[in-house]
Amino acid sequence: MIDILKTRLIYIKKQWLSLLFWLLLPIVATVMIIHVTNAIQSDTKVPVGIVLEEETDLAEEFLHSVKQSPLIRVYETTEKDALHRLKQHELDSVFIIHNGYEKQIRKGKRDRLITSYQSDLSFAYSPVKEMAVSYVQQETGRSKAAHIIQELGEQYHSNKQWSWEEITNKSKSIQKKENLLYTSFSFSNTSQTKKDEKLTLWNTWGLWAVFSVLSVLLLFDWLIKERSGNILPRFAFIRFSFKNYVLKNFLLYTILFIVFDIIAVGVFYFILNESISLSFIGSLLTFRLMINTGAFLLALCFKNVFLFYSVSFIITLFLAITSGAILPIDGLMNRHEWIALLHPLHPFLSGKATYLWLSIFILLTMIWYVRKEKSNASGN
Repeated sequence: MIDILKTRLIYIKKQWLSLLFWLLLPIVATVMIIHVTNAIQSDTKVPVGIVLEEETDLAEEFLHSVKQSPLIRVYETTEKDALHRLKQHELDSVFIIHNGYEKQIRKGKRDRLITSYQSDLSFAYSPVKEMAVSYVQQETGRSKAAHIIQELGEQYHSNKQWSWEEITNKSKSIQKKENLLYTSFSFSNTSQTKKDEKLTLWNTWGLWAVFSVLSVLLLFDWLIKERSGNILPRFAFIRFSFKNYVLKNFLLYTILFIVFDIIAVGVFYFILNESISLSFIGSLLTFRLMINTGAFLLALCFKNVFLFYSVSFIITLFLAITSGAILPIDGLMNRHEWIALLHPLHPFLSGKATYLWLSIFILLTMIWYVRKEKSNASGN
């Protein structure tokens, strides 16, 4: 094993830049894509100006509710500045919350509370206006309900009189607890653990898995190169067989990949805030063993490196499209459950261990290893 390690180190010394590139590709590509798409998403938010003429609790709540929208970027400014920026088309629309907003809301009135402005290039004015109107209607409706409850208490001489604040706060608490309407915008099959509106463009580990498949396949070209006609006959004069040689090299590469997988876990945890658990580590380990074993078996089927590269790109593209890591295919998998059962990437993307294909690849590797060699020179 030491001799094989020394031999491999000599090879790596000459090819270290290429090796490092493919080892880092899944990590670097995933982080870059996530950051670029987040930046684009942030830049494409609709700019809306909000002017608060009074600093009351209800006015601040209105501002906060608008800011909660994942598709709107709020600029809190003055009326003069907001209208100037609207004329310069720096803002899509402007909403002014007038003095007396909270007072009118507490009375259950909703007329002339907000003044809105738009330009001839405002393309998102209508949905933002409807969102603002719906919030005002919600608050005025809650206020009217509070007044009705107080009137009923006085009418029926209730022993306990609820204040307007107590009733509205209780209403908000019930609304938050019951979660009457929850919408989740997602372009990937990631599981949401927080009940908030979140726009998720990419599955971090899904992207990593696709790039990992590609990097493994292209790195395992060493197996084809070392099965060339110039190298293979030399094993007739070496104390270990060709199969033992390639299996031990396979083990070395697998250990190297696992080291970089651990680095990926750390990078995604600290930079992309991805969670870590023992079950996920187990899923990651089985996935790594599965794709490495699969790449090893695939490389054994080729003698031409260029053809192997072409097939590797085709396989990676096919897995990327059909796995749901890039394009959403939840509906297809719901209609055809066998796709999820047979897809190599699906267990890992679902947070499960990859047992089926790992078992198949290990079995095929064992069959290849115990198969009788035709000759010392052939190695097959």
